[in-house]
Amino acid sequence: MKCSFLIILLLGTTLPCLESAPQSFDTESVSKLLSILKAEKGLKWNDQAEEGIETIIEDEEGGQDPEQESEIVKDEIAMAFKRILMLDPSAEMQMKDQFRSILGHDKAEAVFQEAEKIMWQELQEQAKIDQELGLKTSEKKAFSKLVKDVEHGKDPLHERSKIEKKIKEDAAKILSLAPEEQEEEKNRFYAEYGEETGEKVFQAIRIIHEEAEKKAAASEVAHQELQEPAAATS
Repeated sequence: MKCSFLIILLLGTTLPCLESAPQSFDTESVSKLLSILKAEKGLKWNDQAEEGIETIIEDEEGGQDPEQESEIVKDEIAMAFKRILMLDPSAEMQMKDQFRSILGHDKAEAVFQEAEKIMWQELQEQAKIDQELGLKTSEKKAFSKLVKDVEHGKDPLHERSKIEKKIKEDAAKILSLAPEEQEEEKNRFYAEYGEETGEKVFQAIRIIHEEAEKKAAASEVAHQELQEPAAATS
């Protein structure tokens, strides 16, 4: 992650003299804020990030606990906030000022606080899964290549043998997770790449894994057939 702990610690820090007057929540205000977020080129904004921000603002206004949202919504909130933090420091502070100006200081700070909490919870969960998967650097690069292939409509099974091998290893590790952990991983794909691309990535992983299993099974059958004549003549 490109953000520093100093930047994160500064999320809720403002001078009292700069506090804006409390403002009421309304659809127009949120639409204005979402338009500003979409226009920020460095954010790489998508529909899932937008839904995450919109949900946490609505929860704050309605007195709802964002931590009670579904896992996929919390992933969307975490991804949206992470992308804001990954802006350069000047752009990040300007973006937070936009939140304060449009939502009011107190509501904006509450949104920051809740989003930060959810982001760290989701990152910790992801770290556990990454540790369980044990993906090597070369495998992570191969996975990035898989995502690019999906985004550009290319067949990942036609990659160079070395990359294809790493992608198959990634697929096997992801699909070896428990069903609920697979679902969490899929939700993160949705939050990271958008639902359409995320679903395509996950389906590509399944197809790659199934193809690898078919080849392995066929190879085993061929091996057994080769062994049978030898056993018969011995």
